[in-house]
Amino acid sequence: MKTSTVQAFGFIFLLFPIILWSQTIKGHIENGNGEPISEVRVETGNAKNTIYSDQEGNFSLEGITAFPVSLIVKQPDYRDYEIMLENNESLHIVLKKDTAKSIEGVTLTAKKPILKRKIDRMEFNIDKTPLQNLNAWEILKSTPNILVKNDELSVRGNSQIMVTINDKKTLMSQEQLKQLLESTDGNNVSSVEVITNPPAKYEAQGSAIINIKMKQNVLSGYKGRISTRYTQATYARGLVGTSQSYNTDKWQLTGNYNFVTGNYVRYNFDVVTFDKDKTRWESDMVRKTNVREQHVYNFSGQYTADSLSTVQFGFDGNNMPDRSGRFLIPTHIFNTETNQLQSYYLTSNRRSLYNNDFNAYLTYDRKSGNHNLTWANNFSTRHFKESQDVETLLDFAGQPESTNRFANNSVQDISLYSTQLDYRYSNEKLTIESGLKYSFVKNGNDLSFFDGTGGILTPDLSRSNLFNYQENIFAAYLSSEYKWKKWEMKAGLRSETTLIRTRSDNPSVENRTTRTGLFPTFYLMYNIKEGQQLGFSYGKRIDRPNYDFLNPSRSYYNLYSYFQGDANLRSTIIHNLSLTYTVKDWNFEAYLSYIKDPSMEISFQNPQTFETIYRYTNIDHGKNMGFNFSKSFSIKPFWKLNLFGMGEYQENYFFGTDTILYKNDVFFYNTNISTQITLDKAKTWDLNVSYEYNSKSIQGSFNTSASQKTSIIINKKMFDKRLEAGLVVNDIFRTDKNTISTRYADQNQYFTDYRDTQYFMINLKYNFGNQKVKEAKTGTKTAEQNRL
Repeated sequence: MKTSTVQAFGFIFLLFPIILWSQTIKGHIENGNGEPISEVRVETGNAKNTIYSDQEGNFSLEGITAFPVSLIVKQPDYRDYEIMLENNESLHIVLKKDTAKSIEGVTLTAKKPILKRKIDRMEFNIDKTPLQNLNAWEILKSTPNILVKNDELSVRGNSQIMVTINDKKTLMSQEQLKQLLESTDGNNVSSVEVITNPPAKYEAQGSAIINIKMKQNVLSGYKGRISTRYTQATYARGLVGTSQSYNTDKWQLTGNYNFVTGNYVRYNFDVVTFDKDKTRWESDMVRKTNVREQHVYNFSGQYTADSLSTVQFGFDGNNMPDRSGRFLIPTHIFNTETNQLQSYYLTSNRRSLYNNDFNAYLTYDRKSGNHNLTWANNFSTRHFKESQDVETLLDFAGQPESTNRFANNSVQDISLYSTQLDYRYSNEKLTIESGLKYSFVKNGNDLSFFDGTGGILTPDLSRSNLFNYQENIFAAYLSSEYKWKKWEMKAGLRSETTLIRTRSDNPSVENRTTRTGLFPTFYLMYNIKEGQQLGFSYGKRIDRPNYDFLNPSRSYYNLYSYFQGDANLRSTIIHNLSLTYTVKDWNFEAYLSYIKDPSMEISFQNPQTFETIYRYTNIDHGKNMGFNFSKSFSIKPFWKLNLFGMGEYQENYFFGTDTILYKNDVFFYNTNISTQITLDKAKTWDLNVSYEYNSKSIQGSFNTSASQKTSIIINKKMFDKRLEAGLVVNDIFRTDKNTISTRYADQNQYFTDYRDTQYFMINLKYNFGNQKVKEAKTGTKTAEQNRL
């Protein structure tokens, strides 16, 4: 390690001051009739310390370092209670009813603004709103600045994002995350934060962060849930699951398990035109995949040794032992001048996949006064196997009918470990954060290819390959935030040194690289007056490629198409500038992004071999310049309307097959409108209707057509709200589909893509036990895990 790096690490360690003492404020809350009130929010004036009262109306607020301190007590339907404490004393608080908050037939329970602009993020508050009657996935889909297309989350059109829960990173694929959030009750969600310019505390990986803030109660006891789901799209799918939680004064234990089975299908129609040869190749692909069983599980535990120390531990995993499909793909070859069929071939592809992911974590957290020290460790493994047997019947003009056959087996093993130490100091005006991190990743991929020309599959060493990848990352960061009068300023710097070694047998490629990157962040906000703010931010980010995309071996889909990675794939560097303005709950943002070496999958057609090559590679650079706005309306106390709109000018610069630099640009815009209505006074019927429109967009050399989607969700709670039934009708008009095309030089192709998004889904959930028990916090996960 270089001397300068060691000195930087030593400097950060010097920032850890001596741990100071803290005090605890205890109290009891009741109404005018002397009855205790539970779930009352108690917080200090700076909102740094927050707690909720228990079933007996008692609370214990820790981490108080100095007096006097302002204490605020909030509860829907009651007047806010505020007191200035000069010393530590036991409190007896009586809340009075606030008749102004009650409306005949309906009670208004949302007081805080649903959208709140902070110096480094936008917070979408859904606490005490009808949105809590949805599950956490539907809440994300309703959050301004978050786009969901083909069940993939994106922010500002970029899907390379990180999702955290209570600032703890999740180690899941997008599909696994969706399953988890769909089984998470919206009543456990407090708010969603969208961080488009993440501060230095977070890994430099990814373009943006979505943080889901969960409620934290103090009630002890046991709660559980059993649930089932039936989904009918083109084919049926089912889910059966259970969730269990148990709390004591010191222990919090939570476990979840879901069993999934069913069929998935994706429809593509590919058209490739070879202008010089005057032929057009049309392939009709219906890819039906059967998932006989999928097991998704997680366990989270937390032990509170005392009021200052906690230990978090747990594991999660996804096991899919048998995913299979047989795809029959006819391809017709037409003469472009006469439009007559001249040749034909039929591809039969039998595929089988096995996947097993496992992740474990252990975190120690120490608090004392204004100081907080956290040590987090993560370990993950992935074992993935894929096999396919491809047979092609060829009937080409002027040639005898023939058959071609080949097969391949791919085995991938990934393991990673990371350890991270974070320190935080905070008072009324100043916050300082610093930390160190080390991670190690090892990835091995063994591809065995077989030739079946003679009728029997025999090893083909010329197409087989062994690929190995190793990565070490050393990181350190320092960040500070200061508040004075109407101003807030935050600045940080993160350093990441990456050591990478890759080796491939066929083609023979070996790379060793060492890179050190500095990632600065800066934020400035001016509070013009109450509810009116002006802000500016800058951030530099990096997007490292997934490990699979660095493998240069060829993975064939059929005789005339294959996927190939790039061992020389470069990391993407992103520079973000943003200007924000908030007034009367209207939120406006203008931004500019410069993207160096963006990586993406692009297909190329080879006129000499008539092959279509799908390659994950870098293009030269890209630019995005856009604006967005968001607003939440309370039309009636029981009726909410959320509006989000964005417009963005996109430029992508890429070198074509003729080595000429091309420019592809478009003005992209998105509109997302959703409404939530509580249909009855008892709040047991809820309706959510949403509409989303995406205009034409680009990806490198490709143009993607516009799409739109309309969905309806109805929820009903019964039997003291313990039994819940829900109906979801997604993509009602079957309009969430695209046509992707490219046309330049000798490239002329397009394909239609539909992912079976039109479906109806029936949910049933039964809750038992004490439903006010909080879930154990999710443990810290890493950015490296998100690249699995």
